[in-house]
Amino acid sequence: MGDLCFFYHSGNKARRIVGVVTVVKECYDDGDDGGVAVDVAAVGEMRRPVDLAEMKMDDRMKASGFALFRQPRLSVVPVSREVWERVCELGGGYEGDGEDEV
Repeated sequence: MGDLCFFYHSGNKARRIVGVVTVVKECYDDGDDGGVAVDVAAVGEMRRPVDLAEMKMDDRMKASGFALFRQPRLSVVPVSREVWERVCELGGGYEGDGEDEV
């Protein structure tokens, strides 16, 4: 619990990271044909959403092997520290990251 995660819109019109959430309840059976879920709480919105297309064009992101590039509709993919930092950089950080402008 307490892990930070990106909140990703995976719709047909807009595939982008729009915010950050934290895990408040670890993985449990959601009662839906063997599916599982985690409960999350909002931490803050990205200062600027980061589109999947933008991430795919970024040289540093290309080299990362980010799983989201292979299967962009997945609900859960691992995020390395390198990818986390680059996405936050591209999006100008997120509300609640301690970098709020005064």
